[in-house]
Amino acid sequence: MRSLALLSSLLFALPLSLALDASHWSSLAAGSKTGIIHLTSETYDQLLSPDRDYSATIVLTALPASFKCAPCHDFDPSFQQVASSWKRMPKDVRDQHFFAQLDFSDGQAVYQRLGLSSAPTVQHHPALSGPNKGNKLSVITYDLNRNGLSAPSLHGFLNPLVPQPFALHTPTNPIPFILVPLSLFAAGLVLYSLAPYLLPLVQSRLVWGTLSLILILTFTSGYMWNKIKNAPYVAIQNGKTSWIAGGFQNQLGLESQVVGSLYGMLSFSIIALTLFVPAQSNATKQRIGVYLWLAIFIVLFSLLVKLFKIKNGGYPFTLLF
Repeated sequence: MRSLALLSSLLFALPLSLALDASHWSSLAAGSKTGIIHLTSETYDQLLSPDRDYSATIVLTALPASFKCAPCHDFDPSFQQVASSWKRMPKDVRDQHFFAQLDFSDGQAVYQRLGLSSAPTVQHHPALSGPNKGNKLSVITYDLNRNGLSAPSLHGFLNPLVPQPFALHTPTNPIPFILVPLSLFAAGLVLYSLAPYLLPLVQSRLVWGTLSLILILTFTSGYMWNKIKNAPYVAIQNGKTSWIAGGFQNQLGLESQVVGSLYGMLSFSIIALTLFVPAQSNATKQRIGVYLWLAIFIVLFSLLVKLFKIKNGGYPFTLLF
């Protein structure tokens, strides 16, 4: 009778001890910033008790600098991100699964027992009892070589295995929210202090006229066509270099630069005839300026027409050449 009573008390205490055991790991996970439980050889075996009613994902790693394990350090932020995302789940859900880490310096006995010779190694241990017990293998190893070290890959591997699917949370980087306002404030301060020098430039007709001419000449010379079509600078065929592409549907980089230069010099000739020559107080200088700039204009325009005729022999117009 006494033996029966003792057996009954042991059976009653067993689920209570398991509950305390689960609550112990729950408190450790809650006390960790990332929800990761740091293990030793002893606590590793305790966490993976054969009658556990929870699952666990454990990374066996070697983070100390003395081990020089670069993949361990590369994978550690990913494991922390996934563990932190799981920690955001409701308490009744996250207490059914735990994330843990066993460093080689704290668990050499486990490494030897498992026959591990490299790190990191991620193992998922399903629940062996309780409502979450399934038909999965007792240990499921994450293939780092195939899946990589990224957090999304690890999350995709674990999401079907944990008691409830969870979203991968990406922490917000506060640096841009600090640097952007400071940069805008600093830029505004600089602009305000330079306002007496910048306003005359911004309001200058000469500056805006020069910029407008540069843009007009750039785009009318075929610059955008070269960029879109990725046209070569020159063409080399049979050992000969050509800078003019035949036909109106083709163009080379050097050709567009020559055309742009001709457009620019023609524009400057018109500006000289309309602004510089009339500004001369001497009538003789004005007459010479008109003849000079008009001759330059006619020669340049003749060269431009000649270039069009070289591109397409059927072009019917000529001037001097």
